[in-house]
Amino acid sequence: MQRRHSAPGSRKRQVMEDPKATPPFQWPLPALSIRNKIVLPYLILTLIVAAVGTYVVTNLVAGSLEERLTNHLLEAGRVVSDAWVEKEEDHLRAGRVLAYTEGMAEALSAHDAEAVSRLGMPLLAGWKSECLIVVDTEGRLMLHALKQPDGTIVRLGEPENLSDLWLVRSVLDDGDPNGPPRRGIGLHPVDQRYYYFTAVPLGPDGQLVGVAIIGTSLDILLPLLKQTSLAHVTVYLDEGQGVKTAGSTFLLPTEEEEEKTLLSSVLDALAISPETYQQVLWSTGITVGKNVAVRGRMYRLAYGPIAIGNDRIGVFSVGLPMDFILSAGATSRNTYALLFTAAMVSVILIGYAIARQITGPLGRLVRTSQAVAEGDLEQRTGIKSRDEIGVLATAFDRMTERLAERTRALERLLRAYKESAGRMRSILASIGDGVILEDVDGNLIPLNKAAEELLEELAANFQFGPLRELSVTEEKELAADAESNPWLLESRRFEVGKKVISAHSAAVRTDEGEYLGTVIVLRDVTAEVEAERLKDAFIAHVSHELRTPLTAIKGYVTLLLRLGEEGLTEEQRRFLQTIDRHTDNLIGMINTLLDFSEIEAGERLWVQRRPCDLAPLVREIVDEWRPTMEEKRLRLRVEVADDLPIILADARRLRWAIINLVRNAQQYTPPEGEVSVRLFRQGDEVVLEVADTGVGIPSEVQQHLFSRFFRMMNQADDEVR
Repeated sequence: MQRRHSAPGSRKRQVMEDPKATPPFQWPLPALSIRNKIVLPYLILTLIVAAVGTYVVTNLVAGSLEERLTNHLLEAGRVVSDAWVEKEEDHLRAGRVLAYTEGMAEALSAHDAEAVSRLGMPLLAGWKSECLIVVDTEGRLMLHALKQPDGTIVRLGEPENLSDLWLVRSVLDDGDPNGPPRRGIGLHPVDQRYYYFTAVPLGPDGQLVGVAIIGTSLDILLPLLKQTSLAHVTVYLDEGQGVKTAGSTFLLPTEEEEEKTLLSSVLDALAISPETYQQVLWSTGITVGKNVAVRGRMYRLAYGPIAIGNDRIGVFSVGLPMDFILSAGATSRNTYALLFTAAMVSVILIGYAIARQITGPLGRLVRTSQAVAEGDLEQRTGIKSRDEIGVLATAFDRMTERLAERTRALERLLRAYKESAGRMRSILASIGDGVILEDVDGNLIPLNKAAEELLEELAANFQFGPLRELSVTEEKELAADAESNPWLLESRRFEVGKKVISAHSAAVRTDEGEYLGTVIVLRDVTAEVEAERLKDAFIAHVSHELRTPLTAIKGYVTLLLRLGEEGLTEEQRRFLQTIDRHTDNLIGMINTLLDFSEIEAGERLWVQRRPCDLAPLVREIVDEWRPTMEEKRLRLRVEVADDLPIILADARRLRWAIINLVRNAQQYTPPEGEVSVRLFRQGDEVVLEVADTGVGIPSEVQQHLFSRFFRMMNQADDEVR
């Protein structure tokens, strides 16, 4: 325990003056003048803003150019996809022309290669395609013709059997003359160039007679795609041994020697991984890819699948040069860097000039504030300007004046407080009861001499536990009643040596409800306790003395009722029964009084636990009180469950408790009300519930229900009894 005297508010001052408190943060510029403190942050801020501004604006310009390049790439990719579809439509139109050429079906059915060549080669001369291969239904070659760069048609005689070629085999196995065409990109076995092939089933009369393969070389197709999309085009194939670059407009130089020199480096730059190939092959759109260096220039590539119909036969890329992005980015970066540098220099010069105008009045304000801090409240700045510093100086002068006035007022209040504190100490010293204050930290502070003596006795007997328990109870249970009833009933009694101490407590709160602690009043009630003990002993003695004659009266009345059944008149019998009933009531009240005396004396009640069936006991009590209920015009409702177990209990004391509950319900329920008695099983327990529609018990008096001789008084008592 910590014994100390403290005035109100001392703990708050102690917290404010805690030497372990963290000091406020200060910028590490103690040697700089205020002029430099103003200019230096703006200088640093201007540098940061200039650098960030240059970076942001340059990135915005570069980002805009990047977005334009990306959009051009995506558009070029869509143009290439559309051009590839158009080439497919050219192949299909050529296949339909070949199929419906007069005599072609008959020649294929007759396996007449000469007739097929005679009919097909003139058609190839008028097409935009370069290769025409026609096979019959057995896969034998009927016509294999190539268009040369000068426009001449060359007929090839190999290979003779194309039945194993997957384009031919797929169509022949399908056997449907109206089936879908097959497509692919492959290397021509004769001129060793890559071609885009379309295999078209031939069967104008509803019966398959052969297959026509129309092909266009990538050497012709890629420049056409480049011209259409205005971008370099590259085609990739997966031939089972890795992804290969089948053709690219990057590989079409004007000089053959240049092609041999740069072929390897260009192929390495354009190469893609198998994972990228598969990802693009099954994608649904154009994907922007990497940047590559080709012939000393930077290009950005975008990839897309070669998807025609339901077939995905490869991957293409489109490339656009990045020269205009790099040059424009460098130009904009230099321009904006120059602009921001000029702006930074201007801001620094203007800031320095403004700082010089500010520091003069501020110096005078600083000197005045230092004098006020030293205690000279008569000092004034004398600054009369209309800017912010002038407003600040005027406000500072008014603040100093008010501070001087409040200092004088505080001196007067301090004198009044000292006088009030002296009177309070005199009042507490004159009180015979001990007054203790327990603060929020749990420290017990004696407020008068009697409290100090009681605390010394408690310390000598090591009995601070009751006070600690009283404080916890006060904080948890009595806080809600602190405003309406600050001085509550007696909270605890305990013995200190041969003394009996009564402790009263209440929460101490500010007007705003802030909890400041608990005030505890200790009173020596040894004499009162002794008087109560003698009174209880007297009550017990009188009760025992009254029980003896009442027992005799009860015995004689019972004997008269048994022996005089034939000789007694009805009126005499009724008189004797009335005497017997009231004798029982009086004996019951005496027994109750004795039980009450035992409880007050701190003795344990003697309970005779025996198997007991509550159902007949409750019904018997209800039947006894039913006439009284009906006489008061009360409705009595009884619900007794059938599955009640036998319990171990003292039937006499239970009967006493149940009668008290029913009596209270009858007394405090107005006429035309209702009293309900329910006996039911709840798990392994039997629950008795007595409910009424009476006046009820207000929440503010419920805490006194078990106080000695307490009875709730209200204006309706006369009506409900």
